[in-house]
Amino acid sequence: MFRIYLTAFISSLVYSLLLVPLSIRLARRFGVMDVPDLRKVHLQPVPRWGGLAIALSFYAALGLAYYAFPRFAQLLSYKHKIVENGEIVGLLSLGAQARGIFFGSLFILALGMWDDRARVPAAVKLLCQIIAAYIAMDYGVRFSGISLPWGESYLRFPLLLSQGVTILWLIGFMNTVNLVDGLDGLAAGICVIAAGVFLIVAVLQGQTQVVLFSKQLKLAGVLSAALCGSCLGFLWYNFYPARVFMGDGGALFIGFMLASITVIGTLKTTAFFSLFIPILVVALPILDVALSIVRRLRSQQKLFAPDQNHLHHRLLRHGWTQREVVLGIYVITLVLSFFSICLTVFKGKV
Repeated sequence: MFRIYLTAFISSLVYSLLLVPLSIRLARRFGVMDVPDLRKVHLQPVPRWGGLAIALSFYAALGLAYYAFPRFAQLLSYKHKIVENGEIVGLLSLGAQARGIFFGSLFILALGMWDDRARVPAAVKLLCQIIAAYIAMDYGVRFSGISLPWGESYLRFPLLLSQGVTILWLIGFMNTVNLVDGLDGLAAGICVIAAGVFLIVAVLQGQTQVVLFSKQLKLAGVLSAALCGSCLGFLWYNFYPARVFMGDGGALFIGFMLASITVIGTLKTTAFFSLFIPILVVALPILDVALSIVRRLRSQQKLFAPDQNHLHHRLLRHGWTQREVVLGIYVITLVLSFFSICLTVFKGKV
């Protein structure tokens, strides 16, 4: 699998480096520009369709891996019978999961790109995010249950609880990435780190003796490698001073992909504490968003209304430069990621 991971990463990186300039030209052609205002820190209009290049490079890298490596195609053909009380109650297909992630991410990308151009109402955006989550769930991307921290017991969720937890997880990741995208290179860099860590975790956990989990972890590893490369290529153009923004299309797409990867990958383990691995990796953005929600509720503001009270805005007001803020948050994210990898390594001893 190492060659597949490497190919997915390198090809998505190259595709992204080539496609981002095209997305910049398209954004300028259709007038999709981020115009400065009182709450924004950039001073010149910046194209907002960088997310299109991230998504296209991601899809292209997966397509290359599929046709170049029969082993990856064979992995996607894997199917597992779900048995309860001695009866077959369903069939889980890795190919179906991949299609669900593709269709769901394509839908949310289109929504975000349209929002970048025409501003979609918050209620409509939330509804579309729920629809994207349901698309993925319909193809098998969902929380089916959780391993308990004692004994070998496994708590299987009822259908409604499974759907509810999955929807909240996917929407949470999408909006976390979207809300943290406030400085040049901030969200893209965090997502590069997160995708890279999810790849490492998938490789470390992939030795599990449970065949289904092992297969899903391999699929998650390929997706993580492709996402890491596409975000890294985009970061070349997005780091301060940014020549392009990922926009809502890129933020929602990346958030959806990270959430889907964790559902089919890093959470597929027999250890209860692996639930905290993806949360720990993006703990700083999650905390920032949580405090932002509390702050807006207390001041009776709209939950999705933009403001300048996020962590990075506060650091800027204390005299930090954009580069210092972004690099500082990178360091914190890397430290938290190190602990998440340690949790993966020692999870069997917890």
